[in-house]
Amino acid sequence: MAYFYYGLLSKIFIMAYFLSKKFFLDLIFPIVCLGCGREVKYLCVDCFKKLKFCVKNYSFNLEQVAEVVIAGDYEDELLASLIKNLKFKSIKEIAKILADFLSLFWQGRALNVISPLLIPLPLSKSRERWRGFNQTELIAQEFALNFNYEINHGLKKIKHTRPQSGLREEKRFKNIRGAFVYEGETLFDRTIILLDDVITTGATINEAAKVLQAAGAKKIIAFAIAKG
Repeated sequence: MAYFYYGLLSKIFIMAYFLSKKFFLDLIFPIVCLGCGREVKYLCVDCFKKLKFCVKNYSFNLEQVAEVVIAGDYEDELLASLIKNLKFKSIKEIAKILADFLSLFWQGRALNVISPLLIPLPLSKSRERWRGFNQTELIAQEFALNFNYEINHGLKKIKHTRPQSGLREEKRFKNIRGAFVYEGETLFDRTIILLDDVITTGATINEAAKVLQAAGAKKIIAFAIAKG
């Protein structure tokens, strides 16, 4: 009995510690809306409504991808700020905001895609250790809940590559070559939604799709928050 109470008290103290830590962090670094600066949450309802859906038609010459779907545009400063704050400042709460943005955009397409399998684009192990998480995976988890989609984590990045952002288009395709493997269950006859945060040339998405096709995928739809 004494052991039970000791364990219970330990859990209470641990919980109290983290709650108090969060309280003081919020006090020193208050959560403010990235749009208007009000101390509410990272994006208030009014500013969320200001996020713009993509209206441009982008052309990608990707042999392995059936369709590229872009929800927003990186030129939208508020959307770009959300993406950057999630990736580089580790504000994980933003993942749900971006997932909700994707979900609103996807509602008009959801009925045309039957039982898709959602696969987030992976990071290399070293990059994920450095960042502490995979931002696309966090977004995928929230997005999947909104549509009751199954998530598959079989796609792995086995090669630590140079950042694509510093390379020209032809070098991006060469840089990412051979970077992925698939280690999950068969994808035979499945429609895949391959999720990424930002697509620029599509080189990374195309290389990942090549591996998924080899694992049996019937159709691959690349879906991204923004065009970089």
